[in-house]
Amino acid sequence: MRTSARRSGRCSVAREYGRDYPERREMATLSDLLGIPHFTASNGGTVRKDFLLAVAERLGVPGAEFMSKRDLIRATWEAAQRSPMPDSKFSPGDTVTNEVLRDIHDGVARHGVPGEAPPAPPAPSSLLPEDDDLPEFDPTVLGDERTRRLIETAQREAQDQFRSAILDAYGGRCAITGFDEVATLQAAHIAPYRGRSYNHLQNGICLRADVHVLFDRGAIAVHESSLEVLVKPHLWASSYADVLRDRTLMGPLRQRDRPSVPALRGHRLWAGFVD
Repeated sequence: MRTSARRSGRCSVAREYGRDYPERREMATLSDLLGIPHFTASNGGTVRKDFLLAVAERLGVPGAEFMSKRDLIRATWEAAQRSPMPDSKFSPGDTVTNEVLRDIHDGVARHGVPGEAPPAPPAPSSLLPEDDDLPEFDPTVLGDERTRRLIETAQREAQDQFRSAILDAYGGRCAITGFDEVATLQAAHIAPYRGRSYNHLQNGICLRADVHVLFDRGAIAVHESSLEVLVKPHLWASSYADVLRDRTLMGPLRQRDRPSVPALRGHRLWAGFVD
């Protein structure tokens, strides 16, 4: 087992990983959720890069083994949360905070692992904490939420602009069902959003909200050549069988706005529809 030494004057005290640097609680719960091996912390309780790499690979992050630790933190957080990671989440020296680990855990719990069914929601009785479980209010550990709100507002405005552009491109109709109630229509990213450059018309499809959920969870996909809507078997036993049967993606009004072939192919393969 690996050891390290802390020197004070002439004395050297050996330390063992796993005993003196045990696994953090947040690491353990995330390992259990993802079904990956448990990892001990490094010197000073720091999260080791090999733990992050295992999490990233489980979440399907491409090229994770070649990333710097900072890029790996960002890519893993965004794969779990399915949204861009604010720079405010990074700590000095790019150490992994418990907050970041909890964010990754919460993202996986909410969205599931790409290509797999999402986890079942908690029982209603566990949704609200008992009074004794409520943390005490401590303003010294709270960040400035105004900065976070400014970031979230900017992101929301960009998303609103993307939605408007996609709805306009598709004539205000769901590209799969043809449904035209604007209040229920959303702009679905084909390649997951990782920044403003992903708000490209060729990376978006106008979908009804519930169909958007199925698309994001890999229950349906679109073949990049035939534009056939591909459907996972479990949906044929549901009320969506009639909605999705023999569907072909309806293209946008302008040829230049047609969905990106590489993006559709990447989503199809991620969802598990292999030729």
